[in-house]
Amino acid sequence: MRASIGALVILALILFTQLLPADNTNKLWLLYEEGNSAASQKEYGRALQLYKSAIESAGVFPEAEAAIGDVYMEEGEATLAQRQYEKAYDLRKSFYIPDDQYAILYKLANLFELQQLYKQMEDALSRIVADDKRFQETPNQRLRTQVEKNYLEKGLDRVIGLYIFEDSFAAAAHSKLGWFYYRTGRYTQAVSQLLYSVIYRASQVEKYSKERDVDQEFANLGELLSVVEKSPELKTYASSAGLFKDLYYLAGSTFAAGYPRHSTTIWKLLSSMPGAGQYCELGGRQLKKPFIEPLLSVQR
Repeated sequence: MRASIGALVILALILFTQLLPADNTNKLWLLYEEGNSAASQKEYGRALQLYKSAIESAGVFPEAEAAIGDVYMEEGEATLAQRQYEKAYDLRKSFYIPDDQYAILYKLANLFELQQLYKQMEDALSRIVADDKRFQETPNQRLRTQVEKNYLEKGLDRVIGLYIFEDSFAAAAHSKLGWFYYRTGRYTQAVSQLLYSVIYRASQVEKYSKERDVDQEFANLGELLSVVEKSPELKTYASSAGLFKDLYYLAGSTFAAGYPRHSTTIWKLLSSMPGAGQYCELGGRQLKKPFIEPLLSVQR
């Protein structure tokens, strides 16, 4: 969706600054938003003109550079879009909202995946994960090691009970990398990535639930998924955020890594959740006869 949180913040800033004496900065952002409006109406030629005018006046305007990339993607010009996204990322220190740099990396990753350029996709996603301080270990911080140890020794219930992480810009990158590592036979790495994605998503479910019932506590994954199954809002979130998919592939990666008991527990829960869609059916199939999906053909 074009109307990202970052874009909404920028739009709010523009509306506020319209109350102040006009200056060049305000005009630049208005050009940018006019370009967004034109693009949303598929007036791509006009949108490009507006973005380019904003860039010419600003000198450095990574948001507009990225928006030009979006237009090229809509027009099927993947090579031109890639060039624009890479240019925007090179200018990442000038983003009004610093975290917008990760949106550019996600765009690049999606572009590479569409072209089956998996190594480039992996590189883009790895850049995002590299900035996830909870995941990256240092001599004084071994959180990831402890999270993985608790999972492999005591299962996902233990992890859900112990760790609550605020939602992260890197959650979707962990998810996609986990799936990719599973499909390329790197099962231990897949477990590590998918475990973090599941924790981030489960923590959001718990946060949502506590906002409505301060006494809500989840002793295990089954209780958490039971609440999700009963709530249309949480079911929609879990599906769109990929929680069911991540759980399924976490179980698959765990099974392939040599921990079938933990895998069976997760598949059994998924198989009892109609709201999990295809992953309910897949979980049931795995219970009957566990299998590992075929590896992707990836050029390195």
